Amino acid sequence: MFRKSDIKKITACKEIYLIGRGPTAKFVKYNKKNICYIGYRVNIKNHINIDNNFIKESKYKLKIGSINFGLYTVLKEIDDILINKQKKIYLFGFDFRKYSTDDDYKKKIIFKPILQQITDVGTQSFVFEAIKNKFDNLKILRCGFDFYSDVNPKNLLETYNTKKSNVEIVGEITTNHQGDTFRLINIIEGAIRAGCRQIKFSKRDVESFYPRSILNKKYVTPISNNFYEYRKKLELTNDQLEIIKNYKKKYDLEIIFSALDAQSYKLLKNKGFNYFKIPSTISTHREFINFMSNQNLKKLIISTGMSNMKFVKYVLNKFKFLKKIYLLHAVSSYPTSYDFININIVKLYKNLSTQYKNIIPGYSSHEPGSLGCMMAVIAGAKMIEKHIKIGESDWLHYDDTALDVNYEFPSFINEVSRSYVSLGSHNKKVLSVEHHKYNFKKNKK
Repeated sequence: MFRKSDIKKITACKEIYLIGRGPTAKFVKYNKKNICYIGYRVNIKNHINIDNNFIKESKYKLKIGSINFGLYTVLKEIDDILINKQKKIYLFGFDFRKYSTDDDYKKKIIFKPILQQITDVGTQSFVFEAIKNKFDNLKILRCGFDFYSDVNPKNLLETYNTKKSNVEIVGEITTNHQGDTFRLINIIEGAIRAGCRQIKFSKRDVESFYPRSILNKKYVTPISNNFYEYRKKLELTNDQLEIIKNYKKKYDLEIIFSALDAQSYKLLKNKGFNYFKIPSTISTHREFINFMSNQNLKKLIISTGMSNMKFVKYVLNKFKFLKKIYLLHAVSSYPTSYDFININIVKLYKNLSTQYKNIIPGYSSHEPGSLGCMMAVIAGAKMIEKHIKIGESDWLHYDDTALDVNYEFPSFINEVSRSYVSLGSHNKKVLSVEHHKYNFKKNKK
């Protein structure tokens, strides 16, 4: 455990440098003032050093397979010390990358098969991303050059300032609240913690939306015996709509609704909701689309799953008076495999936006993970919509498509935002980070 003198150093310093054994440890500068240097399994003269005994004695342990993830233990112990004293902690030498037997910063030889070493080190990166934002008093910045690093170890500048991203990320809850108020609140709060400020719901008038023959069909789930019961219990109640309104006001959220019929639209408008989406589900409901085109809207999201260019041209003409049309590519398959996500359509919509100035291209994602959305951003998407949930439910329609709001969605937002920042600019120039290895001018003969 930390000694009293170590605790004093940790609490008194401005920032903390935690140094591991990976290659980026070589970039640490030890001459800085107000920095607390902590060596983790690497001995740093005249500074705090942590060994295996520290990990064994701590009450905080997290195993990856058969080995202790010592970094978690160290971070938890430091976090406990810094009660209400939030500090930045820079991680040097935690590259989570094993590629040879001699890549240890101190050239320590580990007597394990290389495949086991790759497994031990590589899996730590996934766990680290899951725990990174779970500490109350630490802002953790991992130094490195890979996509998931936060800071360039050469100059300690943040590698990805995701505040520069202008991609709008929408957390789509749909019916993943399961009609349960407690679950609804937890998903909303999880989205807010993840950094999402646009959350979407859906509303339909069950009795008029479906034919009676469909509603009477047997549909056995934990909440229903027939389809009417199922759909009715998944609809947001007036009390739940008030809860959503309160969160909207408290956290300055943009709340979006897929209103699937005129009755639902009117109800939501009367309750003060003004941002709507025409989902792929009702792309054939021309009467309702005509109704929506007469509602004096300023902006609208239109999803184009299970449709063709004839439909796209139809809706663009219908809503040509709008200031903004978020035209979202989607594939109506839940979930969608990557060989069918067809990201080129996003590029098509981006090209359309040069012709129709009110078009903002986007992507409504139904494939697992973040890669498809990152590709969509590269193709020109300015809005990304992703289903979110808590836990697993094998009886809900969208469950396999959705990300867990607490454990997957924060990383998703980070990855999508970083993919936009990686695009850079269209202005080709010499960047401040560029340099030649041999910076001299050759003498003229």
